[in-house]
Amino acid sequence: MERYSTVGRAGAIVACLIGAGFASGQEVVQFFAVYGGLRGALGAGLACLVLAAGCSWLLRDAPGGPVFVRWCGHPAGWLLQRAAPVFLFGVYAVMLSGAGALLETAAGLPSWLGRTLMLAATLATALGGLTRMTTLLGKLGPLIALFAGGTGLAALLCGPNGESVPALAPPARSWWMAALVYAGYNFYLLVPFLQAMGQTVRGKSSARRISLLACTMFGAALLVLQGGLTRFPAVMLSPAPAVALAGRMWPRAVWAALPVLLAGVYTTAAPLLFGLCTGRRGGRKRMVCLALAGWLCSALPFERLVGGLFPVIGWFGLAMLACRGLTGACRLLQRGKLSGAKSAPKA
Repeated sequence: MERYSTVGRAGAIVACLIGAGFASGQEVVQFFAVYGGLRGALGAGLACLVLAAGCSWLLRDAPGGPVFVRWCGHPAGWLLQRAAPVFLFGVYAVMLSGAGALLETAAGLPSWLGRTLMLAATLATALGGLTRMTTLLGKLGPLIALFAGGTGLAALLCGPNGESVPALAPPARSWWMAALVYAGYNFYLLVPFLQAMGQTVRGKSSARRISLLACTMFGAALLVLQGGLTRFPAVMLSPAPAVALAGRMWPRAVWAALPVLLAGVYTTAAPLLFGLCTGRRGGRKRMVCLALAGWLCSALPFERLVGGLFPVIGWFGLAMLACRGLTGACRLLQRGKLSGAKSAPKA
């Protein structure tokens, strides 16, 4: 039972991580592939290591209540807590926009249709509650990661060598800083969902296992997808590079890829909408109103939303992780001093 619970929870975390940006390939391009094959792979590995540590901390600290103020103190923590709903709403709108971009790129259908279908699916799921949503996400997450990784692996094996990466504006000057920002962005978005999940996780070892398994699955898919995209650099200019990559290798595979990629958008959008309304008054009415507002905002261009909003959220999440790391280091130093004082011989 414990093994199934660990795998199911890890799968739910993977499902939350694979959103419109990852499923479409847009955030993989902007944060990793733009730096080239080797540096992009190093960045993907670094991002997953930092993210695994952050998820483990959050699952362990969740029973103590909201973590923003506890981790970062009153001025900074208050700011991060107040900014969270705004950022969650913004990314929810990005997810709806990504669904429209996927449907438009793959099938030539109007983007508003994809946005509307995603609105209906996420609203119905979020209204169903946390237990039902976690069960569904736990089943979909590993399947979506496997498909994305398989597409990237096929591109790695079949793609040509020697093509130059197009000149795109990266989110940071160096690959390692982009990796840290990417980890911070994903962590910040996971806070509401992982805090709810952390109430049911017992013990530090269980939190570590769940986080490590989730980030290993996600990291494997991320590595091979960014590697595949660097083999076909021309697809990086598409609004949905992963769809263009599948179409470049097997034109008929686009129709098979489309439902899986839309599922990847859905598995992030539903927890975001749920997190916006958790613990607040008028939950159901608030959820419907925010979902409709997100649909209206999702009419903005998808790639601009990803490039403009995600790095800002990443810096906020990175600041939160840095505060938690410093707090943990101070605790370890204090414990070391106390244990040294106890073990010192009396004069």
